[in-house]
Amino acid sequence: MNARQAKSKLGLCATAALAATLVWAPAMADASAEFRFTGSARPLGSTNAGSELYREQHTIQGVCLGNQFKPQSHSVEYFDASSDTPFASKQLRYDRGDPPSLLRPEMEFVQPRFNERLTVRYDSGSVAIEWQAPAQEIEQFRLDSSNSLVVDAGFDNLVRQNWQTVVEGGSVNFEFLAPTRGSYYGFVMEPTNNKSDSDRIRADHLIQIRPTSLFLRLLVEPILLGYNQQGALTHYSGLTNIRRNQQENIQADIVYNVTEYPPCPLLAS
Repeated sequence: MNARQAKSKLGLCATAALAATLVWAPAMADASAEFRFTGSARPLGSTNAGSELYREQHTIQGVCLGNQFKPQSHSVEYFDASSDTPFASKQLRYDRGDPPSLLRPEMEFVQPRFNERLTVRYDSGSVAIEWQAPAQEIEQFRLDSSNSLVVDAGFDNLVRQNWQTVVEGGSVNFEFLAPTRGSYYGFVMEPTNNKSDSDRIRADHLIQIRPTSLFLRLLVEPILLGYNQQGALTHYSGLTNIRRNQQENIQADIVYNVTEYPPCPLLAS
């Protein structure tokens, strides 16, 4: 092989390698990823390790995009403490809606033991809610949507989107959907320095979500959220969507443990 042939062959090899890289790059950028964690719910303020009320199993499917994990769907199954058969389930879709949003997932929640089913959908800038309440007729609501509206587990993404603000002592105002009331209310997310809370909930970062309305503050206790340095939820303290009976829902401390992190960070770099 002469010098010219060798140079030509080297050029072809380089071109082929570059082409392979360009083909592979989008696949790497949008590589599918999974985030898994479990939760153990106990009565609010309980220190009894044997008093587990129920368990949660979470699987979040998403993609690694821009060196950060972006959720697309989120599946939750709920189990009694001594059972491997789920008694309730929830499905969230972040890649749907009008337009899709990490703060406003489509949702379907079913709790068959109480004949309860709740769905949240979006179209033409509005929120459509359908709720089969225990022992009642189906109720339907339609509300105007907004960019500040947060639905269900969208609060988890709200925290990560505003990570630097809240860990550095700032606050974020938003509206939180109360689907069974067919309305939404003003809330604020902020770090909390309450000593009794930090003594009870061990977390790298402790955040509270509370109503902005003075009237609602008298009726609704703040929700406390614990996060680790990676941006994963480690603790939830407050009202849950699991029923104690037909009239009231369980208030619980839920401790979360990550069983599988996605291959890319949860937080923006």
